[in-house]
Amino acid sequence: MSQQSAQKSALGKWAFKNWYPVYSPTIFNEVPVGEAPAEEASKLLNRTIGVTLFDITKDLSHLTIKLTFQIDRVEGDRAFTRFKEMELARDYIRSLVRRGSSKVMVIQDVTTSDGAVLRFEVLAVTTYRCSTSRKRGIRAAISSKLSEITANADFATLVRDAAMGKLSISLMDAGRKVYPLRKAEVMKLKVIRYPTRPSETKKAEIAVPQPTQ
Repeated sequence: MSQQSAQKSALGKWAFKNWYPVYSPTIFNEVPVGEAPAEEASKLLNRTIGVTLFDITKDLSHLTIKLTFQIDRVEGDRAFTRFKEMELARDYIRSLVRRGSSKVMVIQDVTTSDGAVLRFEVLAVTTYRCSTSRKRGIRAAISSKLSEITANADFATLVRDAAMGKLSISLMDAGRKVYPLRKAEVMKLKVIRYPTRPSETKKAEIAVPQPTQ
């Protein structure tokens, strides 16, 4: 087959595909985040889409927060997603670690009040270089605080608080009681298991720009 024929064949396949608008999960206000092509709606299921939190909030400080959503249902011509993963941009992470400071990592799986299992990767950066024993103390303090917070929080609340920075503030406050910290961030958050019980959490309380009248 010639290159021209191959190109026509590829274009022909795309001609039979429909484009479905994709919406963020309920905890991120179900706002449009893109479009996905498919010959039929069922083929969209489990497909992932990557966006930044900025795409949802239009807040420039959220450009470094990368979100991965997974299509889990299609209603009519609209595809809806569930949260799968959050991760900070690598350039931003590199900017946090400076000469003369120490890095402390906490990786911990937690179970939410509605039965979900989430894997947290928390990065803490000290103001000054510290000893191994201090690092252990910071790690223990952050781990304990994370367990305390997650014990009574549901899936939606934890994901929302991690994305919006509220959880990082609480973890930093815990770690700095052991040693001065310059920054503490939820570096990565991944779903290991989705909720197994109904949650009472309502629609997200994330500030999203409203369309002008």
